[in-house]
Amino acid sequence: KGYKDSLKSRGLVFAYALAVSEENASGGRIVTAPTCGSCGVVPAVLYHLQKSREFSDTRILRALATAGLVGNIVKQNASISGAEVGCQGEVGVACAMASAAASQLFGGSPAQIEYAAEMGLEHHLGMTCDPVCGLVQIPCIERNAYAAARALDANIYSAFTDGSHRVSFDKVVAVMKQTGHDLPSLYKETGEGGLAKDYEQM
Repeated sequence: KGYKDSLKSRGLVFAYALAVSEENASGGRIVTAPTCGSCGVVPAVLYHLQKSREFSDTRILRALATAGLVGNIVKQNASISGAEVGCQGEVGVACAMASAAASQLFGGSPAQIEYAAEMGLEHHLGMTCDPVCGLVQIPCIERNAYAAARALDANIYSAFTDGSHRVSFDKVVAVMKQTGHDLPSLYKETGEGGLAKDYEQM
């Protein structure tokens, strides 16, 4: 209660992302947005914005549709599979989806929405998929919370621009696909590299 409003807001975003991820991990209602490992990002952003800004269900559904379009662009042109391209294809794509949804909710132009999505994915390029013991708890759940916050930041950043930028979302998707193919298999959902290797006995 002692935190300023901005910190309270960020804490709630974290909490919502963790709640969805923990529900998945405990075998409750399963959410894929776009995957189980990245399930908390989009719900956290949309739930937080609806609660804090009182957006109608209709506007939230439109934003969800925008997120879905972004996710499908990546699915069709690259991958949303951590086993194929690493965590950039899961949490990175979820961040892009949530960024676009937030931008759309706040009245962003198509260029600003695309820019928000581009930033959401670009700044996760190269992220490895190295879940400890092969489970989407460590480090995946924390990544959901951070990516939700990043999505909100991408929305703010794009809103301060006219939407013009050098690297297009399509280009970032292509780079993400190539980066994923270049990643050694140790860092793509095998449980043999990265954090998974260091903590394999947990």
